[in-house]
Amino acid sequence: METKRITDIPGMLYLWKVDDIYLAGQPDANSWEHIKNLGIQKIINLRDENEMDFSGEIKVVKELGMDYVQFPIVKGGGLLADNCQKLSEIIQQDTGPHFIHCGSANRVAGWLITHLVRYKNMDFEKAVEIAQENGLSNPGFIDQAQEIIKNS
Repeated sequence: METKRITDIPGMLYLWKVDDIYLAGQPDANSWEHIKNLGIQKIINLRDENEMDFSGEIKVVKELGMDYVQFPIVKGGGLLADNCQKLSEIIQQDTGPHFIHCGSANRVAGWLITHLVRYKNMDFEKAVEIAQENGLSNPGFIDQAQEIIKNS
């Protein structure tokens, strides 16, 4: 499994690539054209629509010819097990590369743990290590991911 931190996209504080999945915090308005140039066809936003006004983001993404999906993955501070599974299924079914973002990259990294363990047969500790190397700073998502995996 190849993981790589990407630092040459303007307006991207956290961006890394795990296989054919790009994972990130919130891009700014200057990021989208560069993201498109990575070969991305679909943007998956894990933030709730009430977190901010995404209309400008949606407009720019669609103008650049990319699909846009708003797919909240957290409710009340906790990862939603069903949505983690559904997101992994989307990733498995679609051809990549995929671009998945949230606000700070923590939700993305929490989901990534569940995805790597359940769909890539990775050891839990190794999945956590990859998530932490690539943006996970909230330890609460580690416990939540472990619970989701345990109950699946």
